[in-house]
This record gives sequence, structure tokens and C-alpha cells, in this order.
Amino acid sequence: MDNQKSNDGNARDLNREGAGASMGKDQGRESGKDFGKDITKDINKDIGKGASDLHKSIDKAADAVQPAVAGMAESAHAGVDKVSNALSGASRRMDEKTRQLADAYSHFTETGRDYVRSSPATSVLVALAAGYTLSKLLNRRH
Repeated sequence: MDNQKSNDGNARDLNREGAGASMGKDQGRESGKDFGKDITKDINKDIGKGASDLHKSIDKAADAVQPAVAGMAESAHAGVDKVSNALSGASRRMDEKTRQLADAYSHFTETGRDYVRSSPATSVLVALAAGYTLSKLLNRRH
């Protein structure tokens, strides 16, 4: 009986140990799962924090660059306006010079016609001399 009692006692103790061991194993499994979940949560938290930090860094860099870009854009606009004004002024001056040249040509042709009508012989001699001089100049170049 002592054997039985000791077996009985051992059996009871085994059941208790088994129950305790089982609980410990279950707790170990659960705490292992919880530990894995905690690590995953920590990793996700770290990733989220890292991404947040990167977003802040990007925003900070963008804010720092924005004034420089605005300054370059303003400078480029000023340059375009300066070139545009210069071209516009050049175009106006060229139009004025073209008009002046056309007026001068008109005046010269009118004066030339009047001269040829008033002294035709002199005009023919001047034309012959100019033609002869041009032919001699052009023949030397060849």
C-alpha cells in the first residue's frame, strides 16, 4: 500500500506537475507567440518611425530647397524679361532704321533722276567711268 500511496501520491504529483507543466508549456507557447507579436510590433513601429523620420527629412530638404528654386525661377524670369525687352527694343530700332533707309533710297532715286534729266551727258560719262572701274576691280580678283 505504501507503494500504492506513493504511486498514488506520485500520480497526483504527476498530475499536478503535468498540469503545472502543461500550463507552463502553454504559457511558454503563448508568451513565445506574444514575444513574436511584440517583436513584429516593435519592427513595424521602428519601420513606421523610420518612415516618419524620412518624411520629415524630405520635407525639411524640400523646404530648404524651395527658396533656392524660387530664387532661380525669379532670376530666370528676370533674364527672360530682360532679353525680351532687348529684342523688342532692337526690333523697334530695326523698323525705324528700315523706314529711314527706305526714305533715303526714295530721296536718292528722286535726286538721281532729277540729276540725269538736268545733265544727261555728264550722267552717261559718270556711269561709264563707274562701270570701267568696277570691271577692272572684279578682273583683278579672279
